Amino acid sequence: MAAGHFDAGSVKPAEGPTPIRRHSPGRIRYEGIGFPEPIGRAFALPRYRVVLPEWVAGVPRDHPSKEKPDPRFFTIDATMPPETNAAEFRLMLQNLLVERFGLAFHWETRQLAQYEISFAEGGPKMARAKPVPDGPLPGLPDDNEDLAPTKHQNTNRLDFGEEAGMRVRGDYSVAGIAEYYAIDLTWGWYPYSLPSVPGVMNRASDGQTRALFSEMEKKLGLKATLRAVPTEFLVIDRLRH
Repeated sequence: MAAGHFDAGSVKPAEGPTPIRRHSPGRIRYEGIGFPEPIGRAFALPRYRVVLPEWVAGVPRDHPSKEKPDPRFFTIDATMPPETNAAEFRLMLQNLLVERFGLAFHWETRQLAQYEISFAEGGPKMARAKPVPDGPLPGLPDDNEDLAPTKHQNTNRLDFGEEAGMRVRGDYSVAGIAEYYAIDLTWGWYPYSLPSVPGVMNRASDGQTRALFSEMEKKLGLKATLRAVPTEFLVIDRLRH
């Protein structure tokens, strides 16, 4: 094995997305994975810090895409020494993306307006989430990556209605802590009301945003503070599809 490369790796087309992400010592198998996820995994970045080409599907945007979205999914199989650590694995995955998809990229520092979530005075008003049951999650293997968080995320529901607005329910980790809380919050905002552009969500108005933060503090005990933070972004220059 060359340094920074998998012992063996294959990338094959898949018919559609699946949540199966098997990762055991010495092997990975990611079934039905799209472009944004392996790039995020390879660089340990959340999706919002990766600037992808306009044709990559499944990326929320605040403007119409300049190119027709092209949804592609793959199954990635690879083997490596069982003692491979996280940093070594990420480099291996980066090199696989370079070799199979011609990935080219650069880094940029941009000012990012983001909300810092903290507990309001008096602490959280949410109940702790119930412990997730032991045993495998239906439809996922025992060695699926991040199985415990996935079990919590499996409870999450996001519903929209023109009259009711948006309702968020489920187990969420908030304010930068690892514990999960049970959240049930309704916000009077409907992102798909006209005028809308296919694939683009309408922005909430300042008044709607203030209403959300007021509800969060009143019902959940969470406070949102807007800050401008210099943030490193991974900009994808080239990606074969």
